[in-house]
Amino acid sequence: MKCFYDTTQDAIGTCKSCGKGLSKEHAVDMGKGLACKGRCEEDVRKLIALIDSNVSLSGTSENLVKGSGKTAYASSLFLLCAGAVFLAMGVAREFDSFLTALGAIFLAYGVFSIVRARSISASMKRLAEQRNAADCVQPPASRSSAHKG
Repeated sequence: MKCFYDTTQDAIGTCKSCGKGLSKEHAVDMGKGLACKGRCEEDVRKLIALIDSNVSLSGTSENLVKGSGKTAYASSLFLLCAGAVFLAMGVAREFDSFLTALGAIFLAYGVFSIVRARSISASMKRLAEQRNAADCVQPPASRSSAHKG
């Protein structure tokens, strides 16, 4: 690949912001990526900061998703209970069609919510297993750098 700014020179890498090939004299090493000298340096700084921020927040995000699974089970239980109460009230009032329909809707949505919560929980377990398997495959040097945040 040739340098975008000087096609007579070979590129040593690409700009992290715009993706253009850069020669040594047109590149600035930003530590975690290259930038076009005098053009993309600020954008690359922001990209690197964004990536670092996302990496440091990945544990927090995982905990939030796990917590949302517990909340989903609790709300599903509430929907099932409310559906049972409305259905019982509808039947007790000589099949009041509104209460009976409302109870059936709550019950159906409660069942749907439980199925969805179980699916999310299973997906989270699979992702955790994949991450653990990937950690076991990485050499020790990359494993320690992957967990720094």
